[in-house]
Amino acid sequence: MDTTLDPDHLINLATELGQVFATRAATHDREGSFPVDDFKDLRDAGLLGIMVPVRHGGIGTDFLTYTKVLEQIGKGHAATALTYNMHNIVMGGVAELDLDEIPGRHGDRMRDFATWLFAQAIEGKKLFASATTEPGVGAKYSQLKTTYEKVDDGYVLNGVKSFVSMAGHADFYVVAARPVAPQTGSVPTISYFCIGNGSEGVTIEDVWDTLGMRATTSNTMYLQDVFVPRQHLFMGSEGMAFYKLLSQPHWQVGGYNGAYLGISTAIMDFTTEYLSKKAIPGTELTAASDPVIQHQLGEMDIKLSSARALTYEAARLVTERPGSSEANVAIHRAKFIVGEVAPELASMAIRICGGSTISKRMPLERLYRDARCGGLMPAKSDDCLRYVGKASVGIDVTKAEESYW
Repeated sequence: MDTTLDPDHLINLATELGQVFATRAATHDREGSFPVDDFKDLRDAGLLGIMVPVRHGGIGTDFLTYTKVLEQIGKGHAATALTYNMHNIVMGGVAELDLDEIPGRHGDRMRDFATWLFAQAIEGKKLFASATTEPGVGAKYSQLKTTYEKVDDGYVLNGVKSFVSMAGHADFYVVAARPVAPQTGSVPTISYFCIGNGSEGVTIEDVWDTLGMRATTSNTMYLQDVFVPRQHLFMGSEGMAFYKLLSQPHWQVGGYNGAYLGISTAIMDFTTEYLSKKAIPGTELTAASDPVIQHQLGEMDIKLSSARALTYEAARLVTERPGSSEANVAIHRAKFIVGEVAPELASMAIRICGGSTISKRMPLERLYRDARCGGLMPAKSDDCLRYVGKASVGIDVTKAEESYW
């Protein structure tokens, strides 16, 4: 892998890949099939290690560059960007920890796990998925029902996970679970476990048949007495998941921002290109020359530019001051904007371009569907508003009792 790639090279590479992914997107959407070839391309380009530190053989990019890379991939194929982000939620959350500063056996266990994790992505080219969401619970960590119990040499997990993106296609699933024993205290004890694809006791139910993001294959996972060896306890530590989420929510929340910004960009690009070619009957002019159309395009451009500015600023703050109150609020602000702007732009584009663009032979119809549910991804749009609102009046949103999780 070329670990010398600078940000511009990475973004250009992502742009080229996104253009290739765009040629396959309609087929995967129509079939509801996982974009296997897209991930082969990502593997071959070394991009499964985009967040892995250089000393572990990765690229070690920053959150801002990653966001821009994800935007370009999402511009080509939103479902690939969304699932690729799931892999990087796992890698990035570990890569940003200063493991050398953690003393004792606890630090040794964390370093051993990180070494194993990064080797899987770099040397093994393994793909990781996140399995947190549950039926009737969503992504609310405090209400998770999946349990784990300590046994000799490891843990046994039982439960059900829904909306598991890449289900059946990822090599490992990072599963969130709580201990069987009753919990005390205000902060739930939630831990992560790495479960290999095909592990005994794991069943995938093929139920993913949805409005949009059809190629993510976000199926339901059943866990029945699934054994996880001790060394596959995430970061070698129990009970830290909720603390990490409260103090540094940017991966769980802000990782989606680049993907949905990419959808918004694709919508805008389609609209301007389509109107620049759409002839006005009886003239040599195109629809793009109409003052009313220009007014509407201007509104779309400003909305998109505003969303991009907020998204980039939030990613810059995470890069420079991860976990700061400014970065945490900015990530939620950007998540709200991209989740709302993408479907708004799609709706405007259909209205401006006309009825022919709702045909499935046009990408706009798929982009509209893929954009539609961005506000449901964690943190949901309403959760983002409450988070930002609380922070604006001085409430400490890092406290468990103030969390929407």
